[in-house]
Amino acid sequence: MSFLVVIPLVTVSGLYFTQKLRAVQFRKLPLSVRLMSPKSNGASISSFGAIAAVLGGNLGTGNIAGIAVALSTGGPGALFWMWVMAFLGAILKYVGSYLGVTYRKTQADGRVVGGPMYYLKNAVGRPKLAIIYCLLLIAGALTTGNMVQVNSLSLPLTQAGYSPFIMGLVMAVLLGATLLGGMTRFTHVVSCVVPFMAAGYLGTCIYILWAHSVHIMPALETIVKSAFGLSPALGGALGYSIFASVQAGFDRGLFATDAGLGLAAILHAPVNTPSDRVPSNAIAQGIMSVLSPLIVMCVCMVTGLVLMTTNAWQMPGLESTNLCMHAFCVGLSHDSAGMIVLITLFFFAFTTVLTWSFCADRAVAFLFGEHRVRAFQILFVALVPVGSIVSATDAWQLADIFLGFMLLINVFALFVLRTDVIRETRAFLSKQ
Repeated sequence: MSFLVVIPLVTVSGLYFTQKLRAVQFRKLPLSVRLMSPKSNGASISSFGAIAAVLGGNLGTGNIAGIAVALSTGGPGALFWMWVMAFLGAILKYVGSYLGVTYRKTQADGRVVGGPMYYLKNAVGRPKLAIIYCLLLIAGALTTGNMVQVNSLSLPLTQAGYSPFIMGLVMAVLLGATLLGGMTRFTHVVSCVVPFMAAGYLGTCIYILWAHSVHIMPALETIVKSAFGLSPALGGALGYSIFASVQAGFDRGLFATDAGLGLAAILHAPVNTPSDRVPSNAIAQGIMSVLSPLIVMCVCMVTGLVLMTTNAWQMPGLESTNLCMHAFCVGLSHDSAGMIVLITLFFFAFTTVLTWSFCADRAVAFLFGEHRVRAFQILFVALVPVGSIVSATDAWQLADIFLGFMLLINVFALFVLRTDVIRETRAFLSKQ
């Protein structure tokens, strides 16, 4: 799937839009920070709430368990290719968010909605493709945004003597309580939880890296060399091919950042950000959307460095989250330090499940109407505990398939509608 869909799509489309839009994801990164505001400006969600929601969806198990998977399957070089994926994917988020605002709709109840399904139907003129996208989004939410997140907690909880199913029930209760509160409670929860959980996890990782600082530069050197097949992996391992490194990097990068999938377009569509710095709200939302994949990659990178500097990633018999727990135990020199990973992962998984559920709600509403959303929410919440008992391998493989096809359809729409985005963005950049 990766070499047939993800890698060529992200590489070609990312390079194309980066050149056509004059690397706006690099040039306007500082502006994306300045545009964030907790004020909603009459919209149902503020710009800060939208960024928090996007990060809530991105900062999930892909930043912890996913990095362990990337190192195990692609070697250290996978971290390098994840950065490439993030920078190329950031421009796809820009274009998608621009289109999400441009082609958004106001419903009879005053709710502002948008996303790939709306610009696929109303701008591209492909209503059947919009339906397929919604079905893939719903399937992706049930796997990527639900079972995979909960499943990543199962192995370490089982080894620690706790019941993963009970954890799934607790998460289901919290999720249901949040979803029943509607958009206001959703944005309030992610705006409060996301900054604190990210700061706490990053702070702990930075402390471990400081304590193992002598190993950081060798780890970075190994990452770069491994990415191009110039050296074997650490510790006398056989090494990894460039093929495996690129594949793992792009797969896990897509899973961690959602770049090009269209979720950012759904979340940024209702936002209003008036500013004298930008000529339109569409450009403002596009600029703000480039921030999330780069923040996510910083979290992924420190996770990868912690795994490498503590040499935990090469421990035999450990996989996924258990590798990260072992790394924290080694890094903090305490047997119970792995609980930090479990607690962080719980909140990461919770916000990711919450964000994916919201995006899937918009797909259900598009297909069947708002009156069907509550029934889907009940089904979604009921399936959360199921993730604790499904096969990890099957869950990850299904997630990759659904994400790949979502990417394919959305990138097709971005190319069809590229003319206005390129013209307006170039006009904006020429005045800077």
